[in-house]
Amino acid sequence: MRVTERLRHAVYSAYYKARNLNYSSRYGYPTTKAVGDISFRSYELYSLHGRDDLLHELVGRVDAGDVFFDVGANVGVYSCAAAATGATVHAFEPNPEAREKLRANLDANGFGDGTDSVLHSFALSDTDGTATFHVSSYPEVSSLRRANATVSGGRVVTSFETETRRLDTAVERLGLPPPDHLKVDVEGSGIGVLRGAEETLAEARPTVYFEPHGNAEEAREMLEGAGYAVEQTEDGDFVAEPTE
Repeated sequence: MRVTERLRHAVYSAYYKARNLNYSSRYGYPTTKAVGDISFRSYELYSLHGRDDLLHELVGRVDAGDVFFDVGANVGVYSCAAAATGATVHAFEPNPEAREKLRANLDANGFGDGTDSVLHSFALSDTDGTATFHVSSYPEVSSLRRANATVSGGRVVTSFETETRRLDTAVERLGLPPPDHLKVDVEGSGIGVLRGAEETLAEARPTVYFEPHGNAEEAREMLEGAGYAVEQTEDGDFVAEPTE
């Protein structure tokens, strides 16, 4: 392992140990994070995604009463930001450790489960079935794709089978409200999410916030084919608005 990789691994490892302690310790404390004109509290040690263009695009568009689907919710930065505007949040996160932190962050803001925010423990994909989920030593890049869980020198620390559902299936069977906003950040598996959401995209026409993770060309073609105008942020992510 090269010196730079060892140094990066040491820094990341130290950060995650301190962060996990803040989540787990009785002395842990959620601090206020600001994104644009809104703020919320979280146990993260710094403003994760706070400078990301995609999060600012969401905050600038979502309104009180909107429905936001957070696909690949991780610890809930996007979920908390949307809930802080008064939106109803449905967060999809298959990793139980990340989901526990997500719940802690929602609770720190009083965003109660069941009405303001609902957590779903399955992964969204293009099939209804099961798949292997790989948890990375850098938790933000955990993925259904093993290769994506090892970027930036990360390593797979555990893998487990998780339920997968198409978004169209979940909306139909669970009676979910049609989304006004759909964020997809699933570390390389986003194309599968879009394929499983064809009916939802056609009928609900949500604004889509999409992180390509190497699938930019295919994602753009799919979104444009579904009747969306796609803009790319400086970070390389997509914001797609329905054209009709």
